Amino acid sequence: MLNRMKDCVDAQIRDQQAGLRKDTLCTDQIPTPRIIVEQSTEWNSSLYINFIDYEKAFDSVDRTTPWKLLRHYGVPQKIVNIIQNSYDGLN
Repeated sequence: MLNRMKDCVDAQIRDQQAGLRKDTLCTDQIPTPRIIVEQSTEWNSSLYINFIDYEKAFDSVDRTTPWKLLRHYGVPQKIVNIIQNSYDGLN
């Protein structure tokens, strides 16, 4: 089931998305903000950075959103139903 889902989603996600993908780590992206800040300083341009507390953000996600996203990325409805049923009753 995971492989079927992975194939559907991987076709939609850009190569720059590193987290939760095979052979990539979230930590691979750590140098990116540093490089952006350095270039902004070098070019003497304004820079605004926003960091998101995902723990709090995910606590506020509409519980139907993951299922909508899975369907959006082409995951077959049968697989979405199986995953959704495994979450029924969880808080």
